[in-house]
Amino acid sequence: MTTRQHGVPHPAAMRIVRMLSRSVLRVLRIRVQWQGAEPVSGGALLVANHFSWLDIVAVLASTDCSFVAKREVRRWPIVGRCAEAIGVVWIDRSRKRDLLRSLPLLRERLAAGQRVLLFPEGTTTDGRTVLPFRSALYDAAVWPGVPVQALALTASARGNARVLSWTGRDTLLGSLTRLLRLRDARVDITALPAMSATAVDSRAARRQARRWLACQTRAAIVQLVGRDAIRAVPREATGAALTDASAW
Repeated sequence: MTTRQHGVPHPAAMRIVRMLSRSVLRVLRIRVQWQGAEPVSGGALLVANHFSWLDIVAVLASTDCSFVAKREVRRWPIVGRCAEAIGVVWIDRSRKRDLLRSLPLLRERLAAGQRVLLFPEGTTTDGRTVLPFRSALYDAAVWPGVPVQALALTASARGNARVLSWTGRDTLLGSLTRLLRLRDARVDITALPAMSATAVDSRAARRQARRWLACQTRAAIVQLVGRDAIRAVPREATGAALTDASAW
């Protein structure tokens, strides 16, 4: 799998990664449902809450996009190579100066017409809260005036649904083992209408604009997620049909 110039992935790479993502979810018997607005066509910054590595797999299985990821993921078997193929923007969160390197790359991907997924919390949670959104990387959308679209992610399962979260204190293998024991598991992606990011040159104006966008997108996601992004499915509700949404 190869990428085109400026890190924009070849369509074949996107198709392969979508196929692999769907295969992983099928093996884990996790269903994904996309509802709400359609994905923005062309370049767009997708922002979402973050409770597991599953978030990335679910979104990649549903729409073509790249994403921003911590550098450690680059070393994961198979995953790291697939991420490289779709033009992932790597960031070292332990080094603030690495942000200066990542921003131009992210801006380049967006300007080239690519959708890029960002988790502004900067880490995963157990689903019971949505952390404050860090606004720095929103600058990549504000400067060229690229749309920003919020995605509210929730998950549910019968039994111990909390294992759908992954905070990094566990190994990936441990997470996979527990996920395989779940029944009627699914991830819901609710897309909100995109917000316009008017192109801004002034540094002060960009700072104000990106903070406003971070605040607005977080508030919209919190409203949809509610008290907990992860819910146990009542026994009588299992097997219910999914309607009015794109599901597979």
